[in-house]
Amino acid sequence: MLIGIDVGGTKNELVLCDNSGHVINHLIAPGSNASEFGAETASQRVAAQVKELTAACPDEPVDALYAGMAGGTAPQTKAVVHRMLGELLPNVRLIGNGSDALNGLYACVGARDGMVVISGTGTSAFVRRGGQLTQVGGWGYLIDDAGGGYMLGRGILNAAYRDYDGRGPHTMLTEMAVKKIGLPLDEAVPVLYDGGKRYIASFAPLAFEAADRGDEIALSLIDWTCDELALLISTCARCLREKPFLVALSGSIWKAARVCEGVKARLSDDYHLLIADLPPVFGAAVAAADLAGLDSGEAFHDAFKASFPA
Repeated sequence: MLIGIDVGGTKNELVLCDNSGHVINHLIAPGSNASEFGAETASQRVAAQVKELTAACPDEPVDALYAGMAGGTAPQTKAVVHRMLGELLPNVRLIGNGSDALNGLYACVGARDGMVVISGTGTSAFVRRGGQLTQVGGWGYLIDDAGGGYMLGRGILNAAYRDYDGRGPHTMLTEMAVKKIGLPLDEAVPVLYDGGKRYIASFAPLAFEAADRGDEIALSLIDWTCDELALLISTCARCLREKPFLVALSGSIWKAARVCEGVKARLSDDYHLLIADLPPVFGAAVAAADLAGLDSGEAFHDAFKASFPA
C-alpha cells in the first residue's frame, strides 16, 4: 500500500492506495502548514490523520508514504518532520517528505525534469533537473508573493481605498469590495486585519469579475500578476537543458483563463504549460510509488483516476 499526502495551511488531503494506484481510502482534514504550526505539531497532526486514513487496516504495512508539506522545505523542518513521522508511523516502511510544490510537479510530469509554479494564496516555484531541486520565489507573503491571490487581493483593496480617499482613480473594485465586506471602507479596516492573508486573498476573484466588465484598474492588476508568473517560469527555465520546458501549474489562480492566457502570451513556444487532471494529492501518491520503486506511469494514473472520489 501507498500513502500520498498534500499538506496545506487550510486543509490536508490524504489518500491510501494499493501499489497499482487503486484508491482504497481518501481523507480531507484540517491543515497543518509547518511554517505556521511548527514541524512537531504539523507532524503530529499528519500522523493522527494517517492513522484515521488507515483505521480499517491499522496493522497492514505501508510500503511508502510521501508528504508534500506547505512550509516543509527548510532543511531543519524537513529533517524534524521525517524523524517524527518515522517514530509515529512504525508500520510505514519508507517515508519521504518535502515541499507541497512537488506534489503538483509529480502530478503533471512524474519523475521527468521540469518545473512547478504554484499560484494560490501565495506563490512559489521549484525546478527539477536530474533529481536536483532549485527553489525560485516563494519566500512568504511579507517578502515575496507577487503573482498570487494575496498580492492580487491586496492590490484590489489598495485601489479601493485610494479611490475612496481620493488618491487614485475610480474603479468598480471599490463598490465590489464594500459589498463583499458588508461594511463601508472606513469601518472595514479592523475586519480586514483580523481576517489575515487568506481573507485578503479571497478578494482576488473580484479582479477577474471587474476585468470582464472592462475596469482598467482590474486589468492592470491582472497584467501585473501575469508578468510576475511569467518571470517565475522564465527564471526556472534557466536551470533546464532540454526544450520544451515542462511547466506544471498548480493553485487556484491558474483556474482563471485570463491568467493562463496572459502568461502563455508572455512566453515563447519553448514552454509547455500543463494543468493536472487530478489534484496534488495524486502527485504525492506518485512520489510514494517512486520512493518504493514502483511503476507510476499511465496505468497507475488511470487506476487512480477511476477510483478517486470526484
